Amino acid sequence: MTIHLTPDQERRIQAVINKGAYESIEEVVEAALTAVEQRVVPGFSGSQEELEALLLEGLASKTMSEEESWSSFKKETKTLLDQHKSGSSS
Repeated sequence: MTIHLTPDQERRIQAVINKGAYESIEEVVEAALTAVEQRVVPGFSGSQEELEALLLEGLASKTMSEEESWSSFKKETKTLLDQHKSGSSS
């Protein structure tokens, strides 16, 4: 599959890499796909802001192993879902 990016998309991807959040275009694309998948996962009814906060938390935890990152992400997502179900927010 070939993907054509606009100059702005290329600039944004390069900016993310330059900030050290990811080491390659492939890592950025994988993170973007994960974000899209999380938005469409049945059962996640949190807000866009909550999702973005989780993604930013994942970016900040780059020193964690992949397994640790997913575990943390799942724990935080469960907390947000539980809070949403109970009608409370942090």
